Amino acid sequence: MTYDKYRNRFKKIMDRLKMHHSPHETRHTFATKAKSCNVDEYVLKLILGHAIEDITEKVYTHRTIDQLKTEMEKITI
Repeated sequence: MTYDKYRNRFKKIMDRLKMHHSPHETRHTFATKAKSCNVDEYVLKLILGHAIEDITEKVYTHRTIDQLKTEMEKITI
């Protein structure tokens, strides 16, 4: 899904709910929630698409899909 499609759908939902939030706010909320649930820092950076500066993590360490799922399951509503 492109960002434009996401943004348009997000806007429709906000209009329907009579709320005023931006799609980018969801990234802040997600990152904050993930940190409070002790999600692995490397996994969080992968999910958010942030740069990974540590050479060991960036080049030599790999996460499996199961590890990513396990980290995501730490986040509860």
